[in-house]
Amino acid sequence: MKNCASRENKIIDTTLREGEQSPGVFFDLRVKKNIISGLAGLGIDEIEIGVACRENSDLNVLADYLRTSHPQQAFSLWCRCREADILYGASLRPACLSLSIPASDLHLEKKLGKSRQWALKKLRRSIQQALDAGVPRVAVGLEDVSRADSEYARELALVAEEAGAFRLRLADTVGICTPGSVIKLLKVFDGVKMELGVHCHNDFGMATANTITGLAHGAVWGDVTLLGLGERAGNSRLEEVLAFLTLQKNRESYDLNGLPELSRMVAEESGHEISPSCPIIGENLFSCDTGIHLQGLLADPATYEPFDPRLVGASRNLLIGSKAGRRSIVATLARLGLPLPDESGLTRLMRRIRSLAVEEKRSLDDQEIRELATCP
Repeated sequence: MKNCASRENKIIDTTLREGEQSPGVFFDLRVKKNIISGLAGLGIDEIEIGVACRENSDLNVLADYLRTSHPQQAFSLWCRCREADILYGASLRPACLSLSIPASDLHLEKKLGKSRQWALKKLRRSIQQALDAGVPRVAVGLEDVSRADSEYARELALVAEEAGAFRLRLADTVGICTPGSVIKLLKVFDGVKMELGVHCHNDFGMATANTITGLAHGAVWGDVTLLGLGERAGNSRLEEVLAFLTLQKNRESYDLNGLPELSRMVAEESGHEISPSCPIIGENLFSCDTGIHLQGLLADPATYEPFDPRLVGASRNLLIGSKAGRRSIVATLARLGLPLPDESGLTRLMRRIRSLAVEEKRSLDDQEIRELATCP
């Protein structure tokens, strides 16, 4: 397997292509431009802006917008192995044209009615057409490769490499991979000189884990979408993969400051709510009212937080409720400038706080704590 430490991991955001394939999701040009600007601000390595076909009338506008407003931002197009689409995609002058070809017999035979040999010839010819049309870099995506015959998948890869492709994207099209099978899949391509990428779907809830595993075991590129938008259960979540690479792998090229605002904007425009406990961007992510956890957080936040909330534009919210303990109550009284009762008084206050929190089925606010602490 390739030495994954020798190449820095990179991110392709495909919200404007894969993400917009979510049922009921449509982004108008204004929103698409805002998404592009937000992604550029995060430092995303490549933005896939859509499917190369003349019917997609937004592409010309988006390509021009990127060149004028974000000239340093690399963008790409997903493209079928069809000459007309390839020539149109090339005319938009992307940094990369990503050609897609089915790798599984199921897709070749049932969807296209074609043979393995047809796909090999079509792929070679399509790559040459793209390069002849002036595309600076061509990538190849192997659709449904997680259900493909491994020897045939490798044969497709070698044809792509010989024809001049620089990257091979491995698509787990129906989300059946596990982290273990992602590692096995990558081993199929040992010795392939192209940069490998992983495109993971979330049908069994493992897209982000599979992407991070792929990046740790030889893949250079990981595909993501904002909020994990995509067909069926969606795709790898940009916010999770980006935060992991930044906060756990010390990638300094990404800037997480704009991530919460961008995520909220996309949630509003797509009609997808952000769960309060959603990793990285959930509003309750750093809220806590468990006594033993509060004790640790008051002593040192690192005891129960994997990173400083401020790194993702959040803040810590220590709550007092039905699970409050003595130490957290003492700390809250000190913060509110209230006198500390004796041991028996503290026990009575703890019981009052817990009882009211159970009755109200929520944590208590500062005014309620004051009233309980000062009542006789």
